[in-house]
Amino acid sequence: MEIKCSEKECTGRCEKAIITMANEILSMGELIVYPTETLYGLGADASEPGCIDKVRRVKGSPPDQGISTAYLSMEHASEYLEDIPGSAWKLADEFTPGPLTMVIEVEDRTEGIRIPSQPLARKIIEDFGPITSTSANKHGAPPPVDISTAKTQLGGEVKLYLNCGRCSVGEGSTVVRVDDSIEIIREGAISAEELGDVVGC
Repeated sequence: MEIKCSEKECTGRCEKAIITMANEILSMGELIVYPTETLYGLGADASEPGCIDKVRRVKGSPPDQGISTAYLSMEHASEYLEDIPGSAWKLADEFTPGPLTMVIEVEDRTEGIRIPSQPLARKIIEDFGPITSTSANKHGAPPPVDISTAKTQLGGEVKLYLNCGRCSVGEGSTVVRVDDSIEIIREGAISAEELGDVVGC
């Protein structure tokens, strides 16, 4: 199923029925495709390992590939993750909500934190809770800057496609590993120079 926004530009005035529908589908362990400012994302219940495995299977991703989680804020993320490094909070203050993914080590695992700025994405997270944050495409295939790219690749394996037009940024988030230092894993919408200005290197 595809639902298309009637607005030419996102105003954030999303119909409650759309949010409720997304919540119901996610609650059933199914997948949605939702807009972010960077690319369309493939969303599932981030608290259920089976749902995360389903995301990997649909994308055709390697079984050991990490899947980041979308939160409303760092405060929201801290409700689920302990001992978030101080440098992650510093980066978040400067660049989120926005196109940054921070990879951190918590307890015995690696977690990716993504805080999107796109209004519909934020309303879904606010209503449902944390959801997976990975691009809505097959592994290694063209990035989904619009809904048609996602639908062509994922087809009926996704229950709900939320069409909000072309993504405003149109490239992937910058991914950084954060611990005692900052390591850029993938440079995207935020440049290395911008990051360096904030962390002082």
